[in-house]
Amino acid sequence: MWLRTLDTLFFLLFIVILVFTTHGIAQAPTVRFVDGESKTLTDVESTLHQGIIYLPVETLKTVFDPEMTHPYHHPKKQLTLKTKGKELRLQMGETTVNIDSEKEPFILNSPPRVLQGQPMLPIEFFQKVLPRLDDVAVLYNRTLQRVRIMPKTVWAPETTDDTHEWVIIIDPGHGGKDDLGCKSQNGVIEKDVVLAVGKEIQRLGNQQGLSIRLTRDQDVKKSRIQRVQTTNRNQGQLFLSLHCNASFSPNHKGMRLYINNPNGQLRFKAAPIPVFGKKRLNILTQANFLKQSQDFASVLQKELNFLAEDPIVISEFPIIILADVYMPAVLLELGYLSNVDDATRLSNPNHIVQVAETIVRAIQIYSVSVNQSANPNGL
Repeated sequence: MWLRTLDTLFFLLFIVILVFTTHGIAQAPTVRFVDGESKTLTDVESTLHQGIIYLPVETLKTVFDPEMTHPYHHPKKQLTLKTKGKELRLQMGETTVNIDSEKEPFILNSPPRVLQGQPMLPIEFFQKVLPRLDDVAVLYNRTLQRVRIMPKTVWAPETTDDTHEWVIIIDPGHGGKDDLGCKSQNGVIEKDVVLAVGKEIQRLGNQQGLSIRLTRDQDVKKSRIQRVQTTNRNQGQLFLSLHCNASFSPNHKGMRLYINNPNGQLRFKAAPIPVFGKKRLNILTQANFLKQSQDFASVLQKELNFLAEDPIVISEFPIIILADVYMPAVLLELGYLSNVDDATRLSNPNHIVQVAETIVRAIQIYSVSVNQSANPNGL
């Protein structure tokens, strides 16, 4: 008797698996939506269909427009979205999105579908269609299943003829045959990772109208003095030093941010500014830029947190790499090469691009805030 019962259970399990496999439907990870400040808007249960993440239409009301209406015609499988003063018409199973304010329809790679009895939208809809409806940027972290919706004006304002050109110095650490930095078990080398990120920052930043200069753009060794001389000679507005980390513990992972602060988490007191006679010399030091460095690090932290599993920590130490740089300066460690997950990510070209895009966006956000502070009335 128990054999028959067992056979029946296996048969039912087989039928369930067959149905899900045939229809290509499975429960997918929860998708987290966050705002421009990285604060959670909502967590949404998603559905995985043929390898594509789908979300309920109601999600739009929560994360984009509470006033949106979305009448659905069941017999014709037609969905109408009315949002932000626009009307969109979608046919379930078809990739065309008709927006009344646009002459040509927008084509998705994956169509909206009726799944589990309700109309659902592919996550691509949120990424590509929402920016056409409002002045927002939508970022998607596939690894962590996060979607970030933020105003474009925060980091991509309209440029004017008198917009100040920002010079940013990117310092890829190490280099040359004798200075490899740290190395992962599978052969990922720090000097190569940081150079790849630096070059990608330069490429993307220059496209955005920033002037990105590298302390090294080849696999060559540069002394600290050479890096400092190159940096100060270029008279930049920002300095970012790129490194990787390593630990005896394989469990240590994640990015870290560091600021040079002679009095931060005290290791030694800052040297006093020398005085000759009755006049104090006005000598420019990294300490003069501590507040700006803290502000830039905070922006980097907020942007990079979108890519990170755990919150990124900012630490303040007396850091010799940054001590003689006469501009706001931050050191970013991109991850632990002694950790398998970090090393795998840092060997992935797509991750390198994503990190570089995030850093460029942070630079833009910081530069906009500085320019707005300097010209509060837009003068």
